[in-house]
Amino acid sequence: MKIKMVHADNMEELFAQVSEVDKAQDIDDELIGTSIDFIKVSDSKMIYCEALVYRTGDDDENL
Repeated sequence: MKIKMVHADNMEELFAQVSEVDKAQDIDDELIGTSIDFIKVSDSKMIYCEALVYRTGDDDENL
């Protein structure tokens, strides 16, 4: 299993980065879960984060 973390300053950028990360994975890797979080840095600034969890092609572990 592997986890990829992506962060951005806005949702559009986050989704674009997530798409690029997902495309870059091995063909045998299966996306099995995601989680989105928002971190308030200041009154006017947020950071958007998403974790992507993959089952790798050689991973027999069940979650």
